Amino acid sequence: MKTIVCTALFIAASATAAAACGIQGTAYTAGGSKIDGTSAVSTSWNSKKAYPKNGRYRLDLGNGVCGQKITVYLDGRASREVRVDGWTEVNLVRK
Repeated sequence: MKTIVCTALFIAASATAAAACGIQGTAYTAGGSKIDGTSAVSTSWNSKKAYPKNGRYRLDLGNGVCGQKITVYLDGRASREVRVDGWTEVNLVRK
């Protein structure tokens, strides 16, 4: 019984970890202030968007993006290319 429970927990944890890929970070204005809800972060991977609060954002892109190279946009302008490896830290500056 103990083995079954441990195996089930391991499988559940593995599935959760596999699905956890995306980007997160802090978004700043050109003057160095943290952006608060006035900008959108998006990617070339899908149409999901994140809106920074107190500068911080988190955008879950699903498990298919893991290991892929994507472009990250701030307000529709290409900001940088990154390779997504789990939760990838991407700090952005609005120009």
